Amino acid sequence: MAEKFFKDIEKIIPQRSPMILIDQYKRIDADTACSSAQFSPDAYGCHNGWVAESMLVEAVAQTAAAHIGYEAILDKGQEKGIGMLATIDAFTWYDRVKDTERVEIRTIRTDEIGPFKLIEANITIGNRQVAKGSIKVFNPPKEGSV
Repeated sequence: MAEKFFKDIEKIIPQRSPMILIDQYKRIDADTACSSAQFSPDAYGCHNGWVAESMLVEAVAQTAAAHIGYEAILDKGQEKGIGMLATIDAFTWYDRVKDTERVEIRTIRTDEIGPFKLIEANITIGNRQVAKGSIKVFNPPKEGSV
């Protein structure tokens, strides 16, 4: 059974305002997560009525970070670690996002190579697919951990 949406995002990701884009996170399973982001005309990355595509990639990275951070708290009782978007491997854009729309980001961790996690993502608004792509995130182990 899926858990309810977690809304205290600052507890599970390293980003801080104004760069926090996602406002809800839900762990689906050990590899899969879902988040959402509600944009507004004055939000970071919005200009002339549209959300910059780079902000959607960042929302994917934040969803991956939330999943890692939530898992650390849930499974290990640890604090969230630091991490970063390492590469954008491929993205396909199907539609633009208006600066008043809420997007849903679904990610799945497809592989893990040392501190690198390979993430596939799908971004939608309702039933409308906006983009899909893949990224790698770098999440080094905390000092003193095994």
